[in-house]
Amino acid sequence: MPAPEQSAGPNLNKLARGGALNLVGAAVAGVQGLALVFLVAHLYSQRVAGVFFAVTSLFIILQAVSWLGTDAGLLRWVPRHLALGDRAAALRTVPVALVPVLATAAAAGLVLAVTAPWTAGQVGGGDAGEAAAMVRVLALFLPLAAAHDVLLAATRGYGSMRPTVLVDKILRQTLQVAGVVTAAVLADDAVWLALAWAAPYLPCLLIAALWYLKISRADGPAKAPAAPDVPATADSPMPAGPAGWRPLAGEFWRFTAPRAFAQVCQTAFQRADIVLVAALSSPREAAIYTAATRFIVISQLVTQAVQNVMQPAVSRLLALADRAGAQRIFAVCASWNLVLAWPVHLSIAVGAPVYLAAFGPGYAGSGETVTVILAMAMLVATATGARDVMLLMAGRSGLSLVNQSTALAVNLVLNVLLIPPLGIAGAALARAGGLLVRTLLALVQVRRILGMTPASAGLFWAGGSALLSFGALPLAVRLVAGSSPGALAGALVPGTILYFALLWGGRERLSLTAFASLLPGRRGRAAAVGGHAPAGPAAPPAADTTPARSAHAGN
Repeated sequence: MPAPEQSAGPNLNKLARGGALNLVGAAVAGVQGLALVFLVAHLYSQRVAGVFFAVTSLFIILQAVSWLGTDAGLLRWVPRHLALGDRAAALRTVPVALVPVLATAAAAGLVLAVTAPWTAGQVGGGDAGEAAAMVRVLALFLPLAAAHDVLLAATRGYGSMRPTVLVDKILRQTLQVAGVVTAAVLADDAVWLALAWAAPYLPCLLIAALWYLKISRADGPAKAPAAPDVPATADSPMPAGPAGWRPLAGEFWRFTAPRAFAQVCQTAFQRADIVLVAALSSPREAAIYTAATRFIVISQLVTQAVQNVMQPAVSRLLALADRAGAQRIFAVCASWNLVLAWPVHLSIAVGAPVYLAAFGPGYAGSGETVTVILAMAMLVATATGARDVMLLMAGRSGLSLVNQSTALAVNLVLNVLLIPPLGIAGAALARAGGLLVRTLLALVQVRRILGMTPASAGLFWAGGSALLSFGALPLAVRLVAGSSPGALAGALVPGTILYFALLWGGRERLSLTAFASLLPGRRGRAAAVGGHAPAGPAAPPAADTTPARSAHAGN
């Protein structure tokens, strides 16, 4: 019999190792994402760039529609089945997710190709024919992109972060940047630009499929558990995996269906404003707005890097009824997220003129207002932790849908009302309003329903350190020396040194000692998640918590 597993589950050292790998991928993807916008802005006219950003945003929205929320479903159910020892159910869960996604993506791609002339007429500016050709090219790759995303989510469900980092964060985006440069040099055609952006999904899909097969088959033939004895709780109502395909599929889609709509709302929230700016204003304004808001992607990648290791861990802990461990992960990951995200938003807000000047002379001016508005809104969003993850992993996908749809509705209504009189500043205010609504709703729900909060001594220490190092100090330098690149660099260098010194001083509060396990020959300090089993009858006895662990957990 395998040794009993601690109810606290994965420790912070393991999360730190997985998180560090994800952060490397997030850093590379952030740089590549900025490079892509920078290159398109410099190699193509603002009209072509605006159309490209609008149609790729539409592609990403349809990709989210086709995904059907299966990322959350896989990251809830695959770790759960593995924690309860049912590897057969974990294997069956992936085709239960993949087949509907492929069918939906193929249908969406067909509709997109057929309606390409109408779509191009809305965002194509003076050349709807060129825009229609770009739309048709992207429609061909929609099923490939959707399948690619599902298979990578499945590998994360098995506890391996490497495929997502290496294939999606690094390889795909590197190929996209290289393709954009090659298309500009060889063809100078907007259609080839769209093809260069979409084509990397094909090799990345093949690699993701092979990697998933390797991970899922690593432990030999799958066997269902004999009789797992984990008590049911409010967070884990069905401890034993279902025996057949139909019960498993029904269980999976009852949870995932609300997430499918929530995923659409979330992606539309992030991308619809670009499409609306192109339609209600002009493709040129859409290009400026995209450049002004691109820094948000860096924050999203950082947040995603933390969430990718957090989701399966929280799902597993809640399956074992360890609420104290889940709260510990929630709070620590919130402080880690703030440590990484706030320096970006504060620096961008203070140095907005320098940031926008990098995209070319036509991108400054009105873009500065957009950048500052959204940087301030992102400070609030990134300080409150992965609220949506906590709701999803606790099975509250319906609440996630309510939050995402409410935020999208606020965003769309404000966009329609504010873009005509205010231009892209109105679009920024609309996104900020929707973002704050979504953040506050989820924060209140996590507190009232789960009794959990992201607040901790580490969170407040990190926030104060970032405000001093990247807010107060650079702002003082800007007031004295202006907003030139040299002045900004002169403020950020000592600010960064001060920040690292403050983080070192608060390393215990922030649980940064867990990262000592990354050093050669060091296992790091013991930083078990939620060092106690939760009190009360909901906590499973030690003898009952003996599930077979996946060999890839924590990779």
